[in-house]
Amino acid sequence: EPFASPSGAGMPRKDKAAKGKKAKAAEEEPATPAEPSSWTCAECLYEHEGDEAAEAECLACGAAPPQAEGDDADGDGEGDQFAGYKVGVVTELEELSGKLKALAVDVGGGEQLPVVTNAPNVVEGSRVVIATVGARFMGKGEEMVVKKASKGGKPSQGVVCSSTMLGWSGGGVATAALLPESFAPGDKPPEKRPRMDQ
Repeated sequence: EPFASPSGAGMPRKDKAAKGKKAKAAEEEPATPAEPSSWTCAECLYEHEGDEAAEAECLACGAAPPQAEGDDADGDGEGDQFAGYKVGVVTELEELSGKLKALAVDVGGGEQLPVVTNAPNVVEGSRVVIATVGARFMGKGEEMVVKKASKGGKPSQGVVCSSTMLGWSGGGVATAALLPESFAPGDKPPEKRPRMDQ
């Protein structure tokens, strides 16, 4: 009986071939993407959790779920890194207790979103990027989904994005990523930090 080493040397030829085929098959198996554990409908704000998260459309209104990162339904080759992200202009600001601020943000199409933030650099008239309900972002080392919430006793239907959330270089984690006036409400945010003099 031949001696079998960990590398497979000394194994009968048939066993070596079988071992090689198994290893090759394991390498070629495509990884199946993980199903989202939850998602919130951007149209009606219905929260789908557990088994409902696998549904192909909203159970309440029939709208499609938000696209996963990397999907490219519109075929523009960009993936959908900023699905659910919009440029917004702060039209109203109310100081709340602590460092919180309640904002009214114009995100285009006549839509004003209530958003609560603690970003110290946001003032009335600021152009910011808002991750709207249903948008996905990385936070605390894991993917998170923006949900309708109440903060400081005020409704919040979005998140004011920092440079870190957008994958831009520079900027602080707790400060809002600001945009120049060349960006209109409702625009898709740029892939990298723009110059403020544009």
